[in-house]
Amino acid sequence: MKILSTLFCLLMVCGLAGAVPARPRPEIMGISLDMKRDDARARLQSLGTLEKEDRKRQEVWAIKDPRVSHLLVGYDGEYRVRYITAIARDGGPRIRYQEVADLKVAQQSHNQNNHRFTWEIERRGHSGFILMARGHDPQYLDSYSIKKLDNEEEID
Repeated sequence: MKILSTLFCLLMVCGLAGAVPARPRPEIMGISLDMKRDDARARLQSLGTLEKEDRKRQEVWAIKDPRVSHLLVGYDGEYRVRYITAIARDGGPRIRYQEVADLKVAQQSHNQNNHRFTWEIERRGHSGFILMARGHDPQYLDSYSIKKLDNEEEID
């Protein structure tokens, strides 16, 4: 059973091996934007352990996953998930940028071994969101994040 749950987590993080998600989703490892804090914490407790909590609005979770070492989760004033960041595990199986979303439609920035791919996603009936993947390697990411996009907010 543990093997199946680990496989499920991997599929949630990266999609099927080598496959590109048709459209980026507003969730990482089952933690989704706008999720209530209690629901997010219940899911996070099944994935790992809480390492740090800053003024109850941001949490750092150590994750038991071969590809992801930590999840950072931030909450808005109503204690709903505002952003999620996945940190790639050093020395673990690597995650390609293209596993997160289609690179052909990403805004791309490359500067002195810093690579950033950004997608702005609109959703009907919900706030839009930004998906951003960053890293020092041109093929493999160090982290990726999703963040609610406020109507007045724009990409850096």
